[in-house]
Amino acid sequence: MLTQILLAGLAASSASAASIYGTKSSYLTEKKDQSPMFPFLAGAAPYFSYPLGDNYYKINTSIPETCTLKQVQVLARHGERYPGTSEGNELIELFNTKFANLSKSELANNEYFDFLVDPTYQFFLPNNASLELLTTTKDSFTGALNPYAGELTAMKFGEEFTDKYNSLIGDTLPIFTSSNSRVYETAKYFSSIINKYLNTTINMQVLNELKKTGGNSLTPSETCDVWDFPVHQDIVDAMDTSYLDNLASRLNNATKGLNLTSKDAELLFDWCAYEIDASGYSPICNIFTQEELILHAFGDDLSSFYSDGPGNPLVKSVGSVFFNATVELLKNPPKEYNAYIGFTHDVNIQHMMAAVGLFDTGKLMDSKFDYRNTIYKKSWITPMGARVILENYECGNSSYVRYVVNDEVVPVPNCNEGPGFSCELDNFYKYAEDRLSNITAFGTACNITNLPTYQSFYWDYQTVNYTAPIEVQSY
Repeated sequence: MLTQILLAGLAASSASAASIYGTKSSYLTEKKDQSPMFPFLAGAAPYFSYPLGDNYYKINTSIPETCTLKQVQVLARHGERYPGTSEGNELIELFNTKFANLSKSELANNEYFDFLVDPTYQFFLPNNASLELLTTTKDSFTGALNPYAGELTAMKFGEEFTDKYNSLIGDTLPIFTSSNSRVYETAKYFSSIINKYLNTTINMQVLNELKKTGGNSLTPSETCDVWDFPVHQDIVDAMDTSYLDNLASRLNNATKGLNLTSKDAELLFDWCAYEIDASGYSPICNIFTQEELILHAFGDDLSSFYSDGPGNPLVKSVGSVFFNATVELLKNPPKEYNAYIGFTHDVNIQHMMAAVGLFDTGKLMDSKFDYRNTIYKKSWITPMGARVILENYECGNSSYVRYVVNDEVVPVPNCNEGPGFSCELDNFYKYAEDRLSNITAFGTACNITNLPTYQSFYWDYQTVNYTAPIEVQSY
């Protein structure tokens, strides 16, 4: 019954969207689908499902028929947003200094930038007022015409979560969020759907991400003052970035007076991704070749691997805070609820995954592009709206767990022989013990003293009542 209700709601939303898109005045009318580009835009583009399963071993994400859900754990990223302060101001400066004053007659016949003289086009950042914020149907540049608003992504996730895990959601449910406004708003939109369909009372718990709170946080890296960011800078710097020089030259040769630098060319990928987030479509995206998109994605994977991924040993220590909480929730779950949901940022999810090791071969990435690298793809793991879900279900007399990353089952390495490619619970404990034994403890690695080194909020939220102030600026 719940599934039918949710599907009816989605159908109504789709019908409404169809009527909007059908109007002749819409800038988005008849624009081509740009979603195939999302995996190449460094995690800045709208949400997409983990793509490997589409053409490889796609595992059914349904709970096996003979099994019963016992627990679910979620760590999710905020939905689509406007650029952060730094990249946003750089984009505004780039547009105003390099594009705004180009000759209209030159642009009219330009193969790359003719959209700039289209009277229906406006640059998506007229000022810096929206920087750092979640995109919504009210404040998106195209309003209700934007199908990728972070608000909608959060609500759709709420619908899918409520449909699949409603048996674990009781009359009341705490939901944990970091204190950044876009993270908090994402959690609110998600929660509103649970309340709407199940009439569940949501107890929003806001953890301070700007204050040093040790490990009792959804952003524990903020407390790690010895952060080495990144390691192996020599490998990152050794990547061939001549594709950016070539991109700048190609655009300059076609556009009199443009004078882009390679740094400017790199910013164009951000323009592309964030304009889709804010408007639903970006004509600047059409300038890139396939090679440029691939190399841009690889460059981001490489730098992320050594900054927030498994190539940085300190990251695993920070991420162990999450992994230890995962194991403790399985062994000693709070009695009053069975769905543990946290909202935070992409880097925090990367830290957790580095500790868990789903995307860690144990080998270091090389600076030379390798088309066979399908293991550590940062934008696949943490697009906007990313969610990593640990399912715990019981089949007969045994209990099992498995991870679902952005709508795809990603089996635990060397432990996936259970129903639905899951890992038997005791074997998972052994996997976690082995993994964590090779990771320096968070407190030791980050020189934490006089602060907690573990997450207690799942258990003590009723007595502590986390009420950090909401802040626009992220840590």
